[in-house]
Amino acid sequence: MKIIYYSSPSFADCDFPLIGELQRMGHDVRYYISIASFSKRSTLIDLNSLYPHTGIYPATEIYSEFNDFRDMLDLSHVYVVNQKHKQKFHPINLLLMIKLVIHFIMQKPDVIHLTRPPYLTQKLLYLVKKKIVLTVHDPFRHSGFTNKMEEKDRKLAFKYISRLILLNNRQSSSFASYYHVPDNHIFINKLGMYSTISCVEPIPFQTERPFILFFGQIVKYKGVEYLLEAMKMVHSHYPELMLVIAGSGKFYFDVEPYKKLDYVKIINHYIGIRELAGMLRVCEFSVCPYKDATQSGVIQTAFTLGVPMVVTDVGALADAVTHNKTGIVVRPCDTNELANGIMCLHSDEEKRNTMRKNIQEEWMKDMSWEPIAHDYLKCYRKM
Repeated sequence: MKIIYYSSPSFADCDFPLIGELQRMGHDVRYYISIASFSKRSTLIDLNSLYPHTGIYPATEIYSEFNDFRDMLDLSHVYVVNQKHKQKFHPINLLLMIKLVIHFIMQKPDVIHLTRPPYLTQKLLYLVKKKIVLTVHDPFRHSGFTNKMEEKDRKLAFKYISRLILLNNRQSSSFASYYHVPDNHIFINKLGMYSTISCVEPIPFQTERPFILFFGQIVKYKGVEYLLEAMKMVHSHYPELMLVIAGSGKFYFDVEPYKKLDYVKIINHYIGIRELAGMLRVCEFSVCPYKDATQSGVIQTAFTLGVPMVVTDVGALADAVTHNKTGIVVRPCDTNELANGIMCLHSDEEKRNTMRKNIQEEWMKDMSWEPIAHDYLKCYRKM
């Protein structure tokens, strides 16, 4: 089967192992990844500088950093859609998207798999809409994301594309109802193990205190303010425990008072995969205090290294984390319950060790990319 897979750096940690698995099965998969000045550093992609020309290029010809993943996927079939100009409406970018659509159609693929709805001149892809599959990573927009144009693009995609892949079953019926999508247009799959992080050489993280870890981009829906407030309660019972918040992004609340606390360490910059691996390998557990969510790659990343989680019961997080087995699930936006969940796990080393064992012996068995790739192929073959 000939497959064109077009995605962005923010999904690289789940795209890379999936593409590699499909290639190992013998399918002709051409993987295109869009890179611009605002996406040089995202999940697995950490580029020193942007290639100064707009166009479609073999990835390794312009970015040697892709060579780090040569054991995971066939890099000879990986291409970068390079955008020198970061403005979507720039004429050169609009022309590039037209060229990209023509480039896709001329290859006569069986499937064109997208991970974002087409926008602007990309909408020419609807000329071959019967070949399009769209992974809907977020069935509903996160709080704080209110771009009306992007929501129009989503609605248009859900109307015209008859193969929509959701990565959890919990939100499928509400998604179908809200967007008026026929049930037979929805296919359910899942995220697998984010195996890349277990293959890299970690950068050691030095700390003299036991710590718990929040990692990821700082955005409003992630509820970092509740976590910081919860840590005040935790500190009154367990003063030895430190919270590390690691990730880029602008804080949406006044974070200055928390920076003065000696039990809070804020690392407010992009965290590369090697730096993250170093933190995860020595933390007690990780925390997702989200106010809303769909599924979370944070859980897949932490679990890949056997790290238990404290998460809130939003989206499909409670499906990914089994309460009292692989982590603790608490109510969202509840500082007291979040603090109690943290203290419960911190105070019981045996419980944490049992959770690590459960993750390694049970969760990892169900997270192979091979059956996930087979499910994608079933969807493709029904087209």
